Amino acid sequence: MSNSEKLKVLFINHSVRDGGPGRSLFYILKYLDRSKIEPFILIPKDDYFSDDLKAEGMYQNVIVDERFPENIQRPRVENKAFDNLKNKFNFVAQLVKIISIFINVVDLISLIKDSHEIFRKNEIDVIYCNGTIAKIAGAFMGRKNKTDVIWHVRNIQQTWFLSFVIKSLSRFKCVKKIICVSNATAAQFDEVRDKVHVVYNGLDPSDFSKRGVKELLRAEFDIASDTVVVGSTGRVVKRKGYIDFINTAKKVLDEGNYKEKVKFVIVGDTPYFFPVNHLKELKEHADAIGVSENFVFTGYKKDVKPYLKGFDIFVIPSNYPDPFPRSLIEAKSFSLPVVGFRIGGIAEAIEDGKTGYLCEKDGFNEMKDHIKTLINDEKLRKRMGKNARSRVLKLYAAEDRSKDIQDIILELS
Repeated sequence: MSNSEKLKVLFINHSVRDGGPGRSLFYILKYLDRSKIEPFILIPKDDYFSDDLKAEGMYQNVIVDERFPENIQRPRVENKAFDNLKNKFNFVAQLVKIISIFINVVDLISLIKDSHEIFRKNEIDVIYCNGTIAKIAGAFMGRKNKTDVIWHVRNIQQTWFLSFVIKSLSRFKCVKKIICVSNATAAQFDEVRDKVHVVYNGLDPSDFSKRGVKELLRAEFDIASDTVVVGSTGRVVKRKGYIDFINTAKKVLDEGNYKEKVKFVIVGDTPYFFPVNHLKELKEHADAIGVSENFVFTGYKKDVKPYLKGFDIFVIPSNYPDPFPRSLIEAKSFSLPVVGFRIGGIAEAIEDGKTGYLCEKDGFNEMKDHIKTLINDEKLRKRMGKNARSRVLKLYAAEDRSKDIQDIILELS
């Protein structure tokens, strides 16, 4: 530890786009007591995350190093010729992916090898890791520089290889604390349970409130004021269950006179570094099964609030152990009833029958029935939405949760 009165903490963050992990870290940094902690922030590039830091006057001590990949599959062989070849030949796309992964891994090793310069120059006392790549890099940096490490775990590993790597690194002596966003997330660290702290994601309720937000969804996409909007927000990737959401929407539309009174909405897109554009696949699927007229795909929106305000019902269609979807508590903060599966952190975030409905895993007919119930009962929607907002104020206020995290960090001082 340095001789300074403040604990100098290096926050390693790969999530530079406006995704859940980056937004969660933003609130932690916003509410840090800077008389006790001096933050340094390592990121792959300037993007939406750093724009938010600048807007709040928190860009000091930001370290940008392109060797730190935003994603291990970050494209490294990019030009129009390759794009055309990738679209025509799958083996070319796979070859480019392998080459990109190799270059990114070499860059990451180089960054870890040279990290002593960052630590020496800034007298770093503690490393805080936000994201899977950050956890891996931070564990090796901590070992190399004899520095204590804190992981903030926001995912449940779905592949045996990454699960093996993360569990192995969690046993490193330098990894002192593991903050998990839900009890479901913490379950993957049973072997090092003494290191684990569960702290739910936080948001600023004043930021996510209908009050003061201009609604854009209905005007932009010509949705009538009396139309019931059933929507979801987030990264459009296969594991999030959007195909199932579209199929469930078809069942709703087929079983009642809803085509004139209901619109289904997905706000978000597929990140550029994913090899397959899943948003494009969803649009094609909606068209193929005949529900495209009742579906709106907004694409990526940096600020989801003006679109979330147009929702009446929020659906989180993840049918895998989603650790603790930030989009879900954003919807609750907007006084929306939520429907999701009883799995992972979702089961901890929805109070069944009070703030929304929980369905059993793979219970798509059950989800359909709950959506129909909410479509047909405006008073129920409003009552559940009011309960949801109250729950956010009680459990997920960013200032309170950030203090919890700060207290964990300061235990290492």
